[in-house]
Order: sequence, then structure tokens, then C-alpha cells
Amino acid sequence: MSLVARTLGLASWASPARTSRRLALFALAEEGSMIDLRIAARLTSSPERAATYLAHAADEERHARMFGAHAREWAERAGLPGAAPEHADVEHLFERLGEERFVAFVHRGERRGRVQFEHYRDHFARRGEEKTAALFGAIVEDERRHEETSAALLVALAGPRASRVRVEVALWEAWRTWLRLGRALSGVVYALAMAVVYVLSAPLALAMRLRAPR
Repeated sequence: MSLVARTLGLASWASPARTSRRLALFALAEEGSMIDLRIAARLTSSPERAATYLAHAADEERHARMFGAHAREWAERAGLPGAAPEHADVEHLFERLGEERFVAFVHRGERRGRVQFEHYRDHFARRGEEKTAALFGAIVEDERRHEETSAALLVALAGPRASRVRVEVALWEAWRTWLRLGRALSGVVYALAMAVVYVLSAPLALAMRLRAPR
């Protein structure tokens, strides 16, 4: 994790309200992973891999419950009402990527999550928030195990092509992130552009009114 990303990530825990929202977002992400893994278990041709996906999905479901419960605790600390339950988006990644690239995607996500959660575990430990630090610490151990399992599974599936598959998925993720960023910024850019047009057109509208015959 880069220094900038780490700093921005830690800033998102600056208040109980922000902490609650961030934990709720993690719960949604874990729920989404659970659903994709269950779909993978249904679609794979291997009963052994199906069992692996289902075991992983069960861990993700447990993580979602842990994050959700802790988010509610932080919301109570902030004096906020309980948020309405949200449902995770499903991307159908197994069908979109194929099994090899799906496993590579899972491996990258577990590694990224493990590194991220290690920083958050240490952050809350330094703040004396032992319960939240313990939450991240417990999930880090699961993430490390999933990282190792998915790496071994990718090698079993792709053999010597495993490294190439990882690169392909990294490029796909970068492209997906770029598209998401573009969609997120498009509304902001449109609003700013319309504001500029409105400001610039105001003098012209006034001039036209002054020149118009009475």
C-alpha cells in the first residue's frame, strides 16, 4: 500500500461516524465476495474446487457479519441511528473472467486486503481501540490463508501461465478502476461545466435584455 493511500485510508477513521461507515462498506465488500464465490462453486467443473470456494465464501459471510456488527457499535458511539441494511452488488466475476482469471482476481484481492487490514489493525492498536484492532487482526489471519490457498489454486489451474494470468487480471482491474473513476467524475464535471456556462452566459443575457426594444 502506497504512503498516500495509507494516509488517506487512515484519515477515513477520523471520527466514529466515518469509522462506522467504513466498516459498513467493508461488510458490503465481504458480502459481494461471498456471493461471487458461491457462484464460482456452482459453475466450476471440479467438486474439489467447489468445496474450496464454498469454504472461502463461508469465511467471507462471517467477515461481513463481523464488520456489520462492529459498524453498528461505532454508530451507537457516534449517536447515529442504525442504518438501513444495504445489499452488495454482484459482478458475476467467474462468468466474466473465466476460472483462471477469477482465481487470480481473488488472490490479488486477498493480498490487498491482508496488507490493508494489517495497517488498520496496527492503527487501532496504537489508538488503544483494542476491540477494533482485534477485529482486523482476526480477519488478517483469514486473508493470509486465502491468499496462500488462491495462489496455490492458480498454479494448479494455470501451471506455467500463472504469472501471465496475474498480469492480465492486473491490467483488467486497472481498466475497471479507470472506468469507475470516469463514471464517478462525469457527474461532477457536468455540474461544474454547467455552472461555468451559467456564469459566463449571465452577462450576455443581461446585454441582450438591454438591447431588446421595449
